[in-house]
Amino acid sequence: MRHRLHDIERGGATLMMVLALVLLATLASAYSSRSVLTEQLVSQGLDRTVQARLAAQAALATAEAELLTLVSSHQLNDAFSLQPFPCGEDLRGSQWQCSLMRLPQNPSETAWVYSVRLARDLIASPHVWQLRASASAVAGFANASTQQSVFMPVMAKAPSDAPMSALILNGCANESPGSQWQICPLGQSGPVCTGAATGSVVHTHFIPDLDKDGHISIAERNSCMAFSTASLPGGGLLTSASIPSHRSPCNRAAWRSAFGDITPEQLRAWSEAQAAHGLHAHSQPQRNIYWIDSPGDWAQSLGSPEEPVLLVFSQQACAGKCPRIANGVHIHGTVYVDAACDDEKMRGWQAGWIEGQLVIEAGLPDLAGISRIWARSAGRKAFELSWPRGMDHTRAQRVPGSRKEGGP
Repeated sequence: MRHRLHDIERGGATLMMVLALVLLATLASAYSSRSVLTEQLVSQGLDRTVQARLAAQAALATAEAELLTLVSSHQLNDAFSLQPFPCGEDLRGSQWQCSLMRLPQNPSETAWVYSVRLARDLIASPHVWQLRASASAVAGFANASTQQSVFMPVMAKAPSDAPMSALILNGCANESPGSQWQICPLGQSGPVCTGAATGSVVHTHFIPDLDKDGHISIAERNSCMAFSTASLPGGGLLTSASIPSHRSPCNRAAWRSAFGDITPEQLRAWSEAQAAHGLHAHSQPQRNIYWIDSPGDWAQSLGSPEEPVLLVFSQQACAGKCPRIANGVHIHGTVYVDAACDDEKMRGWQAGWIEGQLVIEAGLPDLAGISRIWARSAGRKAFELSWPRGMDHTRAQRVPGSRKEGGP
């Protein structure tokens, strides 16, 4: 009886051991299946992430191709008027202009929804366009984004060797009795109205060769630029080319010396974009490019030492007499007057107070009124954009190191 009871106990223990082993095997199998499933899900997730990023990159490449089409068809200025779009939290400030690009639709591509947004800073870098592409799966399982900055040929590079004279002319100048002009050149610490100058105070691109000898003499230069000592309290040289040139038809020498390859169309488009985007003299930041077609005299002070402006009075504004800058108006920056080499349009003209540079596409006969022009090297900052060495301003190019990848 005892032997049989012992056998039953041993059988029970063996059964329990077998059951325990079966349970362990089941748990191990379940864990293994779960690990395999987890690995599959991770693998599928990674695959979907890769697909999303590839889709976003494809959208970016398509957008770049569309921009090249705009470049070749000379429609770049229309790019940001296609469909205005909010810029997002990371692009704060009224200077940011954004637009949603329309990409060509591929009827066979139904798995992804693409979006490309353009963004640019209308104050500091209107020529640097950010392309922000995103792709989202229609099934909702993945999304990704990528962005690239591109230099666009909407602006040319300003010349690095432009004359830094307070006044640049394309003709001669003389004063009316009683005029009170004060023209001050650059010095070591800014404009110099007393003491020694470090450069020229007035530069002209045209002096008549009165004796027809093929050279500009000192006497001809002094006759052409007849400024009184009172008008040049800081001294400074009166400079010009030594070889005579012709002004008819107008050679636009003053424009080229100040703006180089920048075209009137580029500056006008930049000015119109700022105005259309709501930038003005009291916005934050302030508008810094003004293209003026109105013939009325200018009566608004603009700019500051830290935020200079560019004020262009166009040929349309100068169709009759060129607009004058009213007494007491203070302009920080560069003022250009397009008198088209017609001195009569500038007769009796006055400049208010300009701290920066005054450039006139003509001469200044019979200076009148009270005007001050103080040279400031920072006065050109409004239109001197950043162009890295080797960058070609005539074509679209990616900005090195600007590529950024987003995630789901």
